[in-house]
Amino acid sequence: MKTYKTGLAGGLAALTLAGCVAIDATDVQLHAAPTMSAAEAAALVQARNDDFEALFAAKDAAGLASQMYTKDGRIVPPDAPDQVGHEAIAAYWTGAMTVLGSVDLKTVEAVPAGETHISERTHVTLYAEDGTAIGGGKAVILWTLEDGVWKMQWDSWNDGPVE
Repeated sequence: MKTYKTGLAGGLAALTLAGCVAIDATDVQLHAAPTMSAAEAAALVQARNDDFEALFAAKDAAGLASQMYTKDGRIVPPDAPDQVGHEAIAAYWTGAMTVLGSVDLKTVEAVPAGETHISERTHVTLYAEDGTAIGGGKAVILWTLEDGVWKMQWDSWNDGPVE
């Protein structure tokens, strides 16, 4: 495992000399080993996506916002302003639930980032009340462990074809 000297003096020296400084590898161990595998992260976020689908199908926008998003969660919908916090997110999903019957979320990739974050790519299919597929796209989500529950911190998506 590599170790790097840190501190104000070391940081200033590195900035001043633009990387031309020999680093004394004795002070701090830096490690980025995830606490879970990518497969475990994918299974975890797919289970949470299943929860999202169930809350959406139940038309529970308030539950969706509070159970699926962090307190300061942010959705970044296409062609619309960001919505931040449970109240704004619930209002957005309330509107979406008037035109959509259900959503299908399929995790494509999940990358654990330390103990408290997971980055996810997912494919989205949108359905009318009668079950007809009416659209879809791709999403990128940052999951954060909040109060022992994995919730979305950032949820951004587009409309359009998936690969």
